[in-house]
Amino acid sequence: MVRFCWFFQLVAVASVIAAQPVGAQTVSPGNELGIDPDSADVHSAPAEVTGNSGPIVTNIHLEPSSDGANLILFSEMPLQFRQFQDGSSLIVEIERARLAGEFADEGFRQDNPVAGMAAITVMQVETGIRVTLTGVDTVPNATVTPDPRGLVLSLTVADSSTAEALEPPAALPLQVPPPSENAIRIIVTGERETYRVSESAVGTRTDTDIRDVPQAIQVIPQQVLEDQGIQEIGDALQNASGVVQAERASTPLPGISAIIRGFETNNVLRNGLRDTNARFATVEDNIAQVEILKGPASVLFGQGNLGGTINLVTEIPLEEPTYQFEYSGGQFGFNRFAVDFSSPFELGSPLGFRANAAYEFADGFREFEHTELLFVAPTVQLIANDTTELLVDLEYLKFRSYGIAPELPASGTVLDNPNGDVDRTINLGEPDLVEGEDIITRVGYRFEHRFSEDWRLRNEFLLSHRESESVGVTPRSDNRTDVGLEPELQTVQRLLTINPGEQTSIALNTSVTGRFETWGIEHQVLAGVELLSDRAKDRIVFDTIDSINIFDPDYAPESRRPLTVFQDEVTQTVSVGLYLQDQITLLDNLILLLGGRFDIVNQSNQNLINEELNFEQEDRAFSPRVGIVYRPIEPISLYASYSESFLPVNGRETSEGADGQTLFGDPFEPERGRQYEVGIKADISDQISATLAFYDLERSNVRVQGSDNPLTQFQVGVQRSRGIEFDIAGEILPGWQVIAGYAYTDARVIEDDRIAVGNRLSNVPEHAASIWTSYEIQSGTLQGLGFGVGLFFQDEREVAPENLFTLPSYWRTDAALFYRRDQLQVSLNFRNLFDVEYYPAGRDYVRVIPGQPFTIIGKISWEF
Repeated sequence: MVRFCWFFQLVAVASVIAAQPVGAQTVSPGNELGIDPDSADVHSAPAEVTGNSGPIVTNIHLEPSSDGANLILFSEMPLQFRQFQDGSSLIVEIERARLAGEFADEGFRQDNPVAGMAAITVMQVETGIRVTLTGVDTVPNATVTPDPRGLVLSLTVADSSTAEALEPPAALPLQVPPPSENAIRIIVTGERETYRVSESAVGTRTDTDIRDVPQAIQVIPQQVLEDQGIQEIGDALQNASGVVQAERASTPLPGISAIIRGFETNNVLRNGLRDTNARFATVEDNIAQVEILKGPASVLFGQGNLGGTINLVTEIPLEEPTYQFEYSGGQFGFNRFAVDFSSPFELGSPLGFRANAAYEFADGFREFEHTELLFVAPTVQLIANDTTELLVDLEYLKFRSYGIAPELPASGTVLDNPNGDVDRTINLGEPDLVEGEDIITRVGYRFEHRFSEDWRLRNEFLLSHRESESVGVTPRSDNRTDVGLEPELQTVQRLLTINPGEQTSIALNTSVTGRFETWGIEHQVLAGVELLSDRAKDRIVFDTIDSINIFDPDYAPESRRPLTVFQDEVTQTVSVGLYLQDQITLLDNLILLLGGRFDIVNQSNQNLINEELNFEQEDRAFSPRVGIVYRPIEPISLYASYSESFLPVNGRETSEGADGQTLFGDPFEPERGRQYEVGIKADISDQISATLAFYDLERSNVRVQGSDNPLTQFQVGVQRSRGIEFDIAGEILPGWQVIAGYAYTDARVIEDDRIAVGNRLSNVPEHAASIWTSYEIQSGTLQGLGFGVGLFFQDEREVAPENLFTLPSYWRTDAALFYRRDQLQVSLNFRNLFDVEYYPAGRDYVRVIPGQPFTIIGKISWEF
C-alpha cells in the first residue's frame, strides 16, 4: 500500500506539471479605475499569483460614503497590515500580499478622492502591497478595518464640510513620489516588519488567521531573529512561552532541542514537512519565521511528540533584484560571512532565484573548542502563473568541530564541592582526540495548482540526508543516581566514543483544499495523504580512558585504549497517513474545527551485534481533533479544543538479570497522548496580539533509561502536564516593539511502578518568563538608530526522572544597539549582559550544561 501511495502521488502531480507552460502568465487588459457615485458594483478581476503563497487582492473598489469614501481591497484571506506616517502621507502596508489581475501591473490611483486628500495610490512592493494616502497639507484622516471582504480604508474629509465631487474615472499611470527626507525610515528592500504575525499554516495546513485556530500558536518572525542577533534557530525559542531547552548533550551543532509544555519534542518541520535532521543542525540564514504549534499535531503531521511542533518557514525568491552582504564578528574568535542574493530571471517576472550562503569559524567559550561551518541554500521559482506554482530548493550544510568539551559535573557547579567551584569554561575532554563532522543535504519542492478560486491541489516533497562521524569524550557514570566522581570529589571517570552515523528522512505530502457551502454553512475542507520514511545507521564504539581532575586537568592523549563495539544497528520507519479536516463556519463569529488522521507505521530494527534485538512491528492509530472558536466581538476569540498524539517508539524493553546479563523484552508500545485546551486570543490593536491558554496534557508509555544501569530501558506509566501560558507580540507605538511571554507548568509523574509518583519532569521549570523590547527612532537626524533589551527567566528545575538534584533559577539579560539607514545596517548584540552563571539543562550528576557567559557580537550588512 505504501509503495502504491508513493507512486500515485508522484504520477498525479507530474501530470499537472506537464500541462503547465513554464513561466506562463495571464495578464488581463487594463481597465480604467474610478468611482461611479451611482453604483457600488464590484468589478471582478482574475486572480494572478506571483511566486508568493500569501493573500491575493483580487479587486480594488472606491465607493462614496456618508462622511467621505471607502477604499475596499477584496481578498479571500485575512490581510495583515501596518500603518505609519511619512510627511503628509499615511501609508498602509499589507504584508506578503499580492495584487492580481488588472492591478498587478498598473496598480491603482485616484486623485482628490475626498476633500483634503490629494491622491490614493495602491502599488505592489517587495514586501507586499503599499497603500499611500497623500494629504494636501496634513496627514489624511483614515480608519483601517478588517472586513469579511478583505480590508476597508474609511476616508473622511479634512473638516466638517461636504466632500468635494470626485473626479470622473481616468486611466492614470501610477506615479509614486519619492519619500520625503523626514520619512520614518528608508530601507531599499522595504519597511521593517513588526513582531506581530497574524497568519500561519502550521495550525491547520491552510492559510488561516491564528485567532481562528482553537490551539495556541506562537510565531517568531524574522525581525525578532535580526534584532536579537540570533545565530542558531534553537536560541529563537527563548521568545516562546512554555518552551525551554531540553537535556541536550554538550554539542556545538546548531540544532533544536526543546521542551514544550513540559514534554521533550523532536517534532521539527521545514515548510510543513517532517525533517528528522533539523534537530541536529539548522542555521538561520534562510529562515523567514519560526512557528510553534503547542500541543498535539498528529492530526495534521502524523506521528509526533505530545508537547508541540516547531515549523521552520524558509525564504522565497523576491520579485526585485536584491543583494546583501553581511559580516559578523565577536568574542571567542567568532567570525561569520554571509550573502543573500535574489533576482527575477527577467525584470518584472515572478520567476527567479534566491541564494543564501554563509561561512563561519569560531572558538567556543569552553577551552580548546573550535568550529567551522559552510552553508549554501539556493531556491528557484520555476512556475508562477495564475493557476500553478512550483518552487524548488536545496540546502547544503557542512559543520566541523574540534576539541568540544563535555558537560560538567554537578558537584562544583550547582552542588557544593568542598574543593571549590568548577570553572564553567574548563574542558574535561581530550582536546587532541575530540573532533567531528556533519554534512546535511536537503532537497525539496513545493507545488500548488488552483483549479478555481475555491479548490487547490498541493504536493510537497522533502529529502533530508545526514552523514556524521564524531570522536568524543564524555563523563562516565554507571549509575545515574551515583555522584559520578571519585571519593575525593576531584576526578571524574571518562569514556572515549567513536560514533559514525547516517540518517535519511523523506516526506511526501499531497493534499486538496476546497471551499463550499451546505445549507448556508461554509466549509473549508482539507484532505490529504502523507508518506514518511526514516532510515538510520548508527554505530558506537567506546572504552574508558584515564580519569581527569575537574579543577586542574592533565590531558593525556596516550590514554586511548582499544575500543569495544557498543551499538551497531540499522533502523527504519515507513508510514502512510490519511487525514481529513473541516473548518465549519456555523455563524460569522462561530467556527467549528473537526479533523482526524489514520496512520499505519511499519518499524524494523536490524542489530548487527545481537540478533535478539531484531524486530519488525506495525502500529496503527487514529488521532482526532475537535475545536471551536467563538468571537463575541471582532477582536476577541474564545476557543476550546481536544486532540490526541501518537508516537511509535523504536526498540524493545531491556533489563538486567540476577547474574548481570541483559534481558530483552517485547518491542515498545507506541506513546499516546491527549490534550484539553481552552484559551482567549485578542487583537489588542491593529498592531498587537495576545494569547492566554490553559491546558491539560497526559501521555503514557514514555521510554526512559534505567537509573541503576544506563544500558537498560523501559516505558513508564503516565505523565501529566498542566499549565497556563500567556504571550503578546506587536508594535506598541511606531518603532517600539515587544514580544513577551509567561508560562506556569506543572509537569509530573502521576502513575508508575518505577519512578516515584509526584516527581517533576526533568528540566521543566514551574515558572518561566521572557520579554524582549526594541525601539527605533523614526525621524530626524538620528532616524534609524535603535536599541533593544531582553530579560529571560527560568525557575528551578529537577534533573532526571528520579529528581536527583535541582538546577538553580536564573535571570539572564540580553541587549542590542543598532543603526539602519538606507542600505546600511550595523548592530551590536550583548548576550548575558551581566555575566550571570547559569545552567539551562542537566542530564545526571556528571552531565550539567553550562550557559554562555557575557558575549558581544557585532554585525554590519550592506544591501542594494
